[in-house]
Order: sequence, then structure tokens, then C-alpha cells
Amino acid sequence: MDDLNRSAFYAGVLVIMAVALALNTAFRRMETKNALGGDDDTLVKRSRAFGNLVEHAPLMIILLILMEYGGSEFLVHIFGIGFILSRIAHAYGLIAEEGMGPDNMPRMIGALGSWSIMILASLVCIF
Repeated sequence: MDDLNRSAFYAGVLVIMAVALALNTAFRRMETKNALGGDDDTLVKRSRAFGNLVEHAPLMIILLILMEYGGSEFLVHIFGIGFILSRIAHAYGLIAEEGMGPDNMPRMIGALGSWSIMILASLVCIF
């Protein structure tokens, strides 16, 4: 229990995802010669996919570390895998699917999955 190898693995995967989404945004910025945003829907979607990940991932990484430190190693894997799959679904829905409402199933499943996993992990940490 002195090491945090499990949560470190998921933190590493999430950072790789963040860098991939950041590069995806940067490439679009170069294509459109647009440094700060604007009205390019593709750029906005890519930017939000990155932003949404970096808004949620740090909190989840903290929860994974706390769960692992508290001895819930198995749950670290369950929640880590679920969170990563949820964030992939969300990013895919934002970037590749049409629509932003409830018809965009990958985005909705990814968002609801992420929030549910974060709430459950929080409860594990509390109790």
C-alpha cells in the first residue's frame, strides 16, 4: 500500500489523452490560422474536448490516489477504466458526432459516466 502504481498508471493514461487532445486542437489552430478561437465549429469542439478532460481528470486522479492509499486497489482499476472509457466516449461525441444535445449519445454517455464514476469514487473516499 506504500506505492501508488495503480493510480499512477491511470494518471499517466489521462495525461497522454490530454496531450493528444491538445495536439488535435493545435493542429486545427494551425489549419485555420486561428490562435484564440473564433467561429470555427471544429476548433471549438476540439478545444472543448480537451478542456472538459482537464477540468475533470485532476479531480479523478486525486480520488484514485486516495482510494489506493486507503487500500481500495481493485476499485482503482474499476473506476480508472470506467473514467477513461467515459472520457473517450465524451471526446469522440464532441469531436466526431453531430449535435450537442441528447441525440449525441457518446457525449451524453461520456459525461454522465464520468460524473457517476466521480460521485461513486467520492463516496468510497468518504466512507
